[in-house]
Amino acid sequence: MLGKLTLEAIPYHDPIVMVTLAAVCLGGLAVFGAITYFKKWQYLWTEWLTTVDHKRIGVMYIIVALIMLLRGFADAIMMRTQLAVASADSAGFLPPHHYDQIFTAHGVIMIFFMAMPFITGLMNIVVPLQIGARDVAFPFVNSLSFWLSAVGAVLVMLSMFVGDFAATGWVAYPPLSGIEYSPTVGVDYYIWSLQVSGIGTTLTGLNFIVTILKMRAPGMDLMKMPVFTWTALITNILIVAIFPVLTATLALLTMDRYFGMHFFTNDAAATP
Repeated sequence: MLGKLTLEAIPYHDPIVMVTLAAVCLGGLAVFGAITYFKKWQYLWTEWLTTVDHKRIGVMYIIVALIMLLRGFADAIMMRTQLAVASADSAGFLPPHHYDQIFTAHGVIMIFFMAMPFITGLMNIVVPLQIGARDVAFPFVNSLSFWLSAVGAVLVMLSMFVGDFAATGWVAYPPLSGIEYSPTVGVDYYIWSLQVSGIGTTLTGLNFIVTILKMRAPGMDLMKMPVFTWTALITNILIVAIFPVLTATLALLTMDRYFGMHFFTNDAAATP
């Protein structure tokens, strides 16, 4: 299960990854030092990290989305630069396996960890205010959903430094995403990041459906709801309908990889 997820898997020989790791570490130390210097840990813990206020959770969703936007934008710049400099005489500055990982990570990040958290953040801030509710129906579940999404984003970011990410494209079609063609930990990062964040997204969908249907202010029937709230309602109905299918599919792929099952292979098919 752990694949090459070890300290020995850190790609010391890859200057692009190592420079990025150094920049992330220095930036993290700078943020840590600034928070410590200004004595803001207690404030962050009580007012933000453990909050169940829908507006602050919405702000944190948007912050995560903007951070992941920078990562996705960096991936896009590297891909376009590679395409611009590669030629018959030069393979460019990215090795093929690294390019495939960046290609996959870009799609996963921009869809699941940038666009979706950004929209969810807007819904958290706006929807309760538009329908006259004090908060969402399940405030703790709202906080849990955010942190599940944040953990999924952390897994994607971590894969750049320890192990690798999937090199399968962001849809990870078998058999390329199977253990035979992707034996390293890259697809495992893909599976677990989407599984963890997907559970959070499903909980968010249920939370907003209940909030919109059951917590509207007196006198606000469905036909009086603002267009944005209608958009949020339909979006979350689609989320609840679709994400369990994604969760089940990833679970089947997990069993194929870890337990030698054949949900996405023809190995056990009868010979005609």
